[in-house]
Amino acid sequence: MSSIQTHTPEPFWHRLRAITLYPFRGAALASLVVLTLASLLGLIPVVGWIISLLVWIGAYKFAFEILRTTADGRMEAPEVVIGTGDGVVLRLVAMQLVFIVVVVAALLIGGPIIGLAVLALVTFLQPGCVMSLAMDGSLSHALNPSTPFEIVSRIGWPYLAVFGLLFVIQASALTASVWLALWMPPVLAELAVTAVSFWGLFAAFHLMGYLIYQYHEALGYEPTGAAGLPSRHAPDADLLGEAEAHVREGHLDTALELLRAETRSRAVSLDVHELYHRLLRQSGNTAALAEHAGQYLNLLMLERQDRRALGLLRETLDADPDFAPAQVEHGRQLAERARLAGQGQLAADTLRALLKAHPRHPDAPRWGLDAALLLVDRSGRDDEARALLEQALERCEDEALQAKIEAALKAVQVPVTA
Repeated sequence: MSSIQTHTPEPFWHRLRAITLYPFRGAALASLVVLTLASLLGLIPVVGWIISLLVWIGAYKFAFEILRTTADGRMEAPEVVIGTGDGVVLRLVAMQLVFIVVVVAALLIGGPIIGLAVLALVTFLQPGCVMSLAMDGSLSHALNPSTPFEIVSRIGWPYLAVFGLLFVIQASALTASVWLALWMPPVLAELAVTAVSFWGLFAAFHLMGYLIYQYHEALGYEPTGAAGLPSRHAPDADLLGEAEAHVREGHLDTALELLRAETRSRAVSLDVHELYHRLLRQSGNTAALAEHAGQYLNLLMLERQDRRALGLLRETLDADPDFAPAQVEHGRQLAERARLAGQGQLAADTLRALLKAHPRHPDAPRWGLDAALLLVDRSGRDDEARALLEQALERCEDEALQAKIEAALKAVQVPVTA
């Protein structure tokens, strides 16, 4: 069973040895070994580079699961099968690409000095951006330069210390890689270098997750394993232990059947729903995943777990753009909270899903207007906004709202050319 911390978090500087050894324990070690061996497939001609890319995407997915699990107070590595179905991982990869583009552009436009300065700044802000993405799942919010600076201001000097530790971890991995490449046969050296790189990745993400956990109050984040929140208590402790035992033994279907029966027959804790949802993702059963997402999201809202609800909503909408919360009011609340948190795309996607699920709802014209404004303001998608506004105008019976919709519609009308 995963270990959940329910006491005041120990300062990260007291856990440096545990953080360093984290990739060599439990599921983290198993994943490190599997990914390292899988990297050998990259030697296959023609398709090898595609396999290597998939292996690294899998490594980043597991590393991000480590970060989120640690941020929630669980100090053991998550027991998940490596995959690429989680939309937040694609946003993480997109974030890395944005950083590369920014640094290369600065180098080409400003020369070596400006390029190095921008590289140093990006390197300093990158942990804060990754932590922000882990907490709320919003790429646009994470890439907003004010976001990492706000995290730095809330945490203070420990952020600088963690930045230094991350540098040491990555530098150690690089140094070990160079040394191994010099003194070992080519294939073995390739394996060793890859293993060391994965060690550095897992340890770094565990460290960032622990920083979120230690300073969750300052960051406004609610760890699911923190004291006062739903945790693994009787009668669900035995259920969770039994389900996780089945997973460890390779009986995923048995664990899913057990959890499915329990969630449908009685009220269970959030921890049970979290495990069930994670295993459904692992199984690839999209229909069951979407069905459970509605139930899980409803419970998260009732328990006032807004951040977790937003993350679940983003994940589910990535898989099914038509997904809408079971309760209309919950959908409205989540759309507004996403907008206030700087997650404009999530807010727009939620409103559009509500429109499709409840096209005749009295508030549907308002949803169409709000979604259209978000699409124009955040991404300049005038054509989609125009379609939403025209639909809203057809169904709107409120004169004041009609005037607002017409004004917005004029702003996105296609210019008439002579």
